[in-house]
Amino acid sequence: MNFQIERLKRLPLQPQMRWQGGLFRMPAWAPNNEQKLYRPWSAFWVNLATHKISSQAGEPSEYKDFSAALDSLVQFACDKKLGGHRPGTIEVKDPDLAEYLQSQLANTGISVVCRDRLMVFDEVLADLTEHICEGKSLPDALSAKRVTVDMMRSFAEAATAFYTAQPWRHLCDVDLIVIEEPFVDPLLRYASILGNGGMTYGIAFYDSAEMFEQFIDGHGMELIKNRPYWTVFFGGIEELPFGDSDLWEENNLPVACPEAYPLAICYDPKSKHRRPQPDVLAFLEGLLRAFAQTSESEIDSGRWQRTVSTFQGEETYTLALPGLLESSEEARKRNIKQGRLPDRRAMEKTHLDIQRILDGHDFSSADEMQDFINANIVGKPVPPQHPVTALEQAQDLCYEAFEARGRKQIQLAKKALEICFDCVDAYVILAEACSDDKESHDLYAKGVAAGERLLGEQFFKEEAGHFWGIIQTRPYMRARFGLAQCLENMGEIDKAIEHYQEMLRLNPNDNQGVRESLLGCLLETKHVEEADALLKQYKDKHMAIWNYGRALLTFIQKGNSATARKQLAKAVEINPYVADYLLNEEPLPPLPQSYSLGSEEEAIVCADTLQCAWESTPGALEWMEQQLD
Repeated sequence: MNFQIERLKRLPLQPQMRWQGGLFRMPAWAPNNEQKLYRPWSAFWVNLATHKISSQAGEPSEYKDFSAALDSLVQFACDKKLGGHRPGTIEVKDPDLAEYLQSQLANTGISVVCRDRLMVFDEVLADLTEHICEGKSLPDALSAKRVTVDMMRSFAEAATAFYTAQPWRHLCDVDLIVIEEPFVDPLLRYASILGNGGMTYGIAFYDSAEMFEQFIDGHGMELIKNRPYWTVFFGGIEELPFGDSDLWEENNLPVACPEAYPLAICYDPKSKHRRPQPDVLAFLEGLLRAFAQTSESEIDSGRWQRTVSTFQGEETYTLALPGLLESSEEARKRNIKQGRLPDRRAMEKTHLDIQRILDGHDFSSADEMQDFINANIVGKPVPPQHPVTALEQAQDLCYEAFEARGRKQIQLAKKALEICFDCVDAYVILAEACSDDKESHDLYAKGVAAGERLLGEQFFKEEAGHFWGIIQTRPYMRARFGLAQCLENMGEIDKAIEHYQEMLRLNPNDNQGVRESLLGCLLETKHVEEADALLKQYKDKHMAIWNYGRALLTFIQKGNSATARKQLAKAVEINPYVADYLLNEEPLPPLPQSYSLGSEEEAIVCADTLQCAWESTPGALEWMEQQLD
């Protein structure tokens, strides 16, 4: 005997009453017992006469459970304030649910009707979604006119191919791509590949080259507040609009991995965000396929074509990289015009040219050399000197690369290594372009080994103490700093400390800021005496990192002492933003290119350097929070 049905049969039947309802996937994500996210199913019913809505019967379920819909229906009917009777008709949209309810309600006098659309019930669910999402829900893929499941399947296959090909291994967000053909929308004419930084994967679109340059210069947030822009992003299923997540799960659409669900959307700050209609969807599908099939050699050609299949038929894409097609001189002039500061490393070229000029003369005294400098160099443009050795030729290409960006840098670095396998800065450039720490580590290690071969063991013995003052040592120091940072990121803290300490021995003046990274590592690994010695060696009393580092060290040594509290108060006074970032559980913003003392940018750098040290010290963050309160 089904006691739920018996309860229902005891209620009076009102044949004219109609209810609508069924199972509904909630517009929210929840973790199950295995901490995997899922969309809970809940049952809802609406009395069309009174517009009263059923309250939840039991907990939402991870799985679609028809019995939960029946239980909710019975509870709704038995609640005298909401129902108090049996309806004559119930309407649902799910054919399987309708079949289940018909079998269960066969002897109750209730008829079950399956309809494609339930006006009142759909409105209730739309209002519920709007309330839960606080009005911030994105439109579903199928909300675009004439877009079908089959179209989305074809798009999903292209997105899977794109993500699997990983084009961000060869291109990054500073490589402007011009989509010369086909043309579907002015907002989709220019693009860049996202993913090289290891955070956001996909394609960003721009309506002009000027818009792209403004994004590169850090003015992107201002732009997107005032103009629409298209993107194709990849992320977890929980980042999709709820309709899209249902679309993928219910139709078993392909996906490269759990972090690679694609979202194609046009964000419009002045109107409604919109999803691609068939023509744009096919264009995006073809573009994803074109990039998936593009080889590294085609990219390096600067302009290439790819004919691919789309849901709407074959299409030929012509893609170009202006950064590879323009000369280095054109790039230099563009940077000057746009007011970009030159890479400080490229400025070393002038010092080397001066050195090459002086090496070409045999001066009998220091006074004679100074007279020559005053007469021929001071106050005058230094003429570029022709490189003589293979290493000089390769290094000049690296200086050129420092003034380039993106794929152009990689091209020049590879060319430099073809000329001289021991060109250290070439390894540095290639390592900086890698998003994988292991790959970067291996390239930096090759650079360090090349530098040691070039300089020689005797050089290290004779010049230790003022390394940075010799231009030829700087590529080696850059490579070694990069290697140490990779080791730190990979959890090899003790090895990183050895490199940092040796770099400070070679160059105690520390022109690279090695001491800051070393301080973070020493505090994280609780090398208390060495951290104390470092803080005493460098008197950076106005820098946030030194003050927050000193406060943490004292807390490690003495706990919640008066000295520790005083030092923390001083640190917060110097830069209060650091404490906010350290106590905030959200990920830190991207590291800034530069900062001023006391600024929020300095705080980001400081928090990034000391975060692991504070988090790994038991009670340290709780102590900081108590002191701030």
